[in-house]
Amino acid sequence: MSAVFINPQLYVQKNDKFTTGIIYMPIILAYLVSHFKKYKIPLRVIDLYGLNPKKHKLENNTLIFGEEISNLNNSYFENAEVFFVYANQVANHLSIINIIKFLKERFPNIPLVILENSQAVTAYSLNEIKNEFLQIGVDYIVIGDLENSALELFKNINNKDYLKKINGIISQDFRNQKINFVENLNSLSFPAWDEFPLDNYWDLGYSHGPLSSKKYLPILSSRGCPYPCNFCVVPNTNDRKWRSREPQNIVDEIQYWKEKFNVTEFHFEDLNPTVNDKRTKQLCNLLIQKNLKITWKIVAGTKVESIKNDETVELLSKSGCKYISISPESGSSEVMKEIQKPFNYNHALKTVKKMNKEKIFCQACFVIGYPGEEKNDLAKTKKMIFDLTRRGIDEIAVFIITPIPGSKIYKKFKGFENLSELTFTPNWRKDYKKLKLERLKMYSIFLFSKTLFHPLKILNQIFNFFRKKFDTKMEMVPYKVLRLKSFENEKKFKY
Repeated sequence: MSAVFINPQLYVQKNDKFTTGIIYMPIILAYLVSHFKKYKIPLRVIDLYGLNPKKHKLENNTLIFGEEISNLNNSYFENAEVFFVYANQVANHLSIINIIKFLKERFPNIPLVILENSQAVTAYSLNEIKNEFLQIGVDYIVIGDLENSALELFKNINNKDYLKKINGIISQDFRNQKINFVENLNSLSFPAWDEFPLDNYWDLGYSHGPLSSKKYLPILSSRGCPYPCNFCVVPNTNDRKWRSREPQNIVDEIQYWKEKFNVTEFHFEDLNPTVNDKRTKQLCNLLIQKNLKITWKIVAGTKVESIKNDETVELLSKSGCKYISISPESGSSEVMKEIQKPFNYNHALKTVKKMNKEKIFCQACFVIGYPGEEKNDLAKTKKMIFDLTRRGIDEIAVFIITPIPGSKIYKKFKGFENLSELTFTPNWRKDYKKLKLERLKMYSIFLFSKTLFHPLKILNQIFNFFRKKFDTKMEMVPYKVLRLKSFENEKKFKY
């Protein structure tokens, strides 16, 4: 008898392949699979997206990439004792629902468990929408850190009295919503990437972070985030708790994957990896001492103030860090107060200038459309984009606020028909056209400023696009869009 783990398909808005359909390798699921392997539990991984990432179908102006679960032969489900379905991103919600319905119809007597992804701003709180899952037959929902809760659930699947006592497990009969944190992250085995179709991910030639090598792997050096941002789901799913791995443990993992798979590029997907400046410097010094000849990138964002000084930037560069994403969010202090996120403008300008000098490529992420945002707030954001670009910011990303289930602003919005519409291109919003225009203006200001102050960088980005080795996401995303279109054209040609 075995545990079967399922990763859903990928949903991409046909009218916006630039912003939607970001590739996130399922690192939290890989950690959980590794934890089960540690205890010698027979298992199988079904990565529906990874099995066939070029296969797709069009449904309601949405491109759905990956294998259909209904097309899999019976061998995938043989001896299944429990099905675990990974709710990786809110945009893929409809795929998750379809998987649940298929499994409950085909295997009504096998327990079905939904797993939360608590380590991504694009994921969602399953506690917030638990009733939708329970009403369609889900037996259990696991929230927070999955390793211990899911393992105990599997071992005691028929003992409801025992399961009631386990934090982070929700069912029709009981709802223990207290998060079960793994306090010692060093105790966890490295993610079980050998159970996933890595070659299919690598063959795409693009990823979440800018990809400059043929192979890459994500790293999670910490979990959680201490900040209370109102538009973000993470304060809900992590209770504002930040935990970190020891630098030696991180370096050991990097060395392990380099030796096992010859991977030399690592994308740090932490919510906020540089919270502890002392740890950041220790990690950099260890990487320098080891001389592993790898590159690493902070691709999911970090708080720029936690990059304390020039010494930290110099160490990051020397240790092989080639890319850092920061999140100013808004140039308006009034909006930032509403968001409840502090931001040190002058420190950001100084740090970006230093990163530019140290040849670390840097992204700045902004959000627009926050409730109560006014025209003058948008003007302040445009000014910040100009100022940061002048100091050397290499790219920006502008996201339109969308209400993620579990965020404090979730219930302030209406108009969407299903959760898969909750992307950062929310065309269901009444003010979407206006916000889309503002977003285009911001990108225009960035490109004008970059051309004016850093023309050689513009030329280098064009060169990188053609050689398919990307220093920034802005170079890589057009390549991704062309690849997606080529997948569409291949299907048209076949039929």
